[in-house]
Amino acid sequence: MRQVQQALANIGIPVYAGVWRATSPDQNPPVQYCVYSSTTTEASHHDDHVTSFRTYVYLNLWSDIDPTDMADTIREAMYAYGFIMVEESDKGYNQPAYDTATRQYTVQWTWCWREDVSYGN
Repeated sequence: MRQVQQALANIGIPVYAGVWRATSPDQNPPVQYCVYSSTTTEASHHDDHVTSFRTYVYLNLWSDIDPTDMADTIREAMYAYGFIMVEESDKGYNQPAYDTATRQYTVQWTWCWREDVSYGN
């Protein structure tokens, strides 16, 4: 989603849509990076026409080091761009903030982007 890439363009770490993938020169993930996916829903209607969408962005920060400062940076960047935070968590499915399977810290967010549209008017 263009808005996520633009919001996070200057945070100093890579941001990937979907997942991080190894490349020939980079077989190991960066020390810190973000991945995201999104879901869009209709938010409002007028006269049987859609007038706005809500896009929910599921954003994850993965970090080999303490993620606190970068989480603050990401939060500030998303708010500054106009996203609304729905939730933030440093816990996953019964796992602590440090994921022993990946040996990384993770912080997860759900953000919302609202956009007016004029389809069918």
